[in-house]
Amino acid sequence: MSDKNENTINEQNNIPGQQKEVDVKDYPYASELANLLKNMEYPADKNKIINFVKSTGSTDENIMELLEKLEDKQYNNSAEVTSATGLVKRP
Repeated sequence: MSDKNENTINEQNNIPGQQKEVDVKDYPYASELANLLKNMEYPADKNKIINFVKSTGSTDENIMELLEKLEDKQYNNSAEVTSATGLVKRP
């Protein structure tokens, strides 16, 4: 993450009021995965998600590795998928 992005996040963390509700481990990958899944039809299981991402032409090994580690169950939206990969933690 760039110093500019990190500084912005630190500044936002110091603003009084409601705290952010999610903890993002890796913004670029979380954003990329969400973008890849934007046209995915849910509910979808692990295999459907992996096949869909492959059909988009994504060849990012890190994204595919995260998806391969998903629990084999039904996911109702991209937020559930990004959380299940560990890229985003929700309270």
